Amino acid sequence: MLRTGLSCLRSFVRARGGVSAIEFALILPVLLTIWAGLSEYAHAIDNWRKVVLLARTVSDLTAQGDAQNPIDASLMGDILATSTLVLKPFDASRVKIVVSAMAVDLTNLNLVPRVCSSTANANASARATGAASDLTVPVGFRTTGVRYVLTEVSMPYTPMLGASLVKLVKGASTAITLKSSIPWPARGGQPAKSTYTEVWMPGGAACP
Repeated sequence: MLRTGLSCLRSFVRARGGVSAIEFALILPVLLTIWAGLSEYAHAIDNWRKVVLLARTVSDLTAQGDAQNPIDASLMGDILATSTLVLKPFDASRVKIVVSAMAVDLTNLNLVPRVCSSTANANASARATGAASDLTVPVGFRTTGVRYVLTEVSMPYTPMLGASLVKLVKGASTAITLKSSIPWPARGGQPAKSTYTEVWMPGGAACP
């Protein structure tokens, strides 16, 4: 009887068939979490890339101006409507787009730019005209009298695998706001008080 018991104990110690299954069961949640995180990260990066592309597209199209100043409201509406195409396959219904005609001081290199005119899509509000104290003139535009177009785009991103993943990040809400701000030199329009050409947003006027 004793020998039989010892034999069973030795057989149990030597048996390793179930160890791999136990190890796999322990590591599987970690692997799934890593996979879900990488998938979510790639999806979010793709969405952010589309937001940047949209900001660049709107800035480029607006900076070309119109046959007249200010830009016709219907033309500006068409430019803003490009969001539906550029953001595909992401939902453009909640995207915010603000486009502003900006100016650098004519006499002094003031790094606080001036908003000359501004417009926005239905989800956002246009910037107020005047000094934009929350902005700094971009490095490539720091020349007195320069005129440029600034497009600001933002949209909420909700994780495709559930908002619970976002909650793991301290201080994060159930959605992440993706943002992009793209300045673009005015290539259309006409000079007003500066030697640089400028474009006016619908209903706006030339930079002072």
